[in-house]
Amino acid sequence: MNCSEYLVDYLIKHDVKDVFGYAGGYIVPFMDALYKRKDEIATHVCYNEQGCALAADGYARTSGRLGVYFTTSGPGAVNALGGLADAWFDGYPIMGICGNVPTNEMKGFSGIRQNGFQEMDLVSMTRNITKYSVTANSSEGFSEIVNRAYNIAQLGRKGGVIIDFPLDIQKADFIGR
Repeated sequence: MNCSEYLVDYLIKHDVKDVFGYAGGYIVPFMDALYKRKDEIATHVCYNEQGCALAADGYARTSGRLGVYFTTSGPGAVNALGGLADAWFDGYPIMGICGNVPTNEMKGFSGIRQNGFQEMDLVSMTRNITKYSVTANSSEGFSEIVNRAYNIAQLGRKGGVIIDFPLDIQKADFIGR
């Protein structure tokens, strides 16, 4: 099982029935994992990334359940910030799963603008409009990241969470419980 398959399995086991998304190169392994379980979790493809986050927010508002959306990296993830902010301001639980460049292509603390194609420091950009924003830098500890994001979105005053999901971690063998 890879980390994408683990995340889909986790969502299904926690009664997530629907996810909203927009395809892009840096989220394909997660999309493949969703497709393998299409009889257990519905994927609703939106016209753009903003629509994905807004659909997840609307879903959370109307159903009382966690709204989940996915996007690709860089500008794709940034396009969803409006819906993420909406969930933050109004207190609805949503989880954004955003692809990113492989970890070996990330700029880190090098001081350059970007290293990988359409790389974006999503954690810094979303810190003030999420309850939790994290980059999954390793398959070790991935289960803790997912569990923490799921719970934080729904505890106390609800709001959005982001899992920044680099391409190599999406495909990595899951190490955990």
